[in-house]
Amino acid sequence: MLCENCGENEANVKYTQIINGAKKEMKLCEHCANELGIGEMDFSMPISLSSFLGEFFENEEEDFLPEFTKTKELRCEQCGMTYDEFTHTGKFGCANCYNTFSDKIDAILKNLHVANRHVGRRGKIVNSTLDKANIKKEEQKQERKQDNEIYKIGLLKKDLKQAIKEERYEDAAHIRDEIKKLEK
Repeated sequence: MLCENCGENEANVKYTQIINGAKKEMKLCEHCANELGIGEMDFSMPISLSSFLGEFFENEEEDFLPEFTKTKELRCEQCGMTYDEFTHTGKFGCANCYNTFSDKIDAILKNLHVANRHVGRRGKIVNSTLDKANIKKEEQKQERKQDNEIYKIGLLKKDLKQAIKEERYEDAAHIRDEIKKLEK
């Protein structure tokens, strides 16, 4: 993408300005950004916030905000790794660290992966084959049910003919009604 100011160089600075709710964005090259005084802006903080808070809580009594002092003490019993070490390295020291830090990493995993348990691709494949097998079983049950109904209808028709021969007309009417129910 070319610079929106000079149109010659590649833009590598994105400048966004919001005035009274109106948002303007410009993509500039380094040279144009320096000419406009944008490239010289320094957004670094003069003091490290983490070191400031760390020194602040170290100097206070342990009763003050106990939630913060507990996170420092969270340590694996087997390897001795602390939660702070894990956050800096991103790696656990041993298998027990998973259990020790489970409360803290559950929230992290849910934010990263939407869930804290791995399902994997195999689960989807197995589930789809199980679904297909279940559908096939249901179809077979339906076919058997239809076959049974057809068989019952055949028997009832024989009974109907026999009832008409023997002049049992009330029985014949009941059999006829039963046949109509099954045919629906």
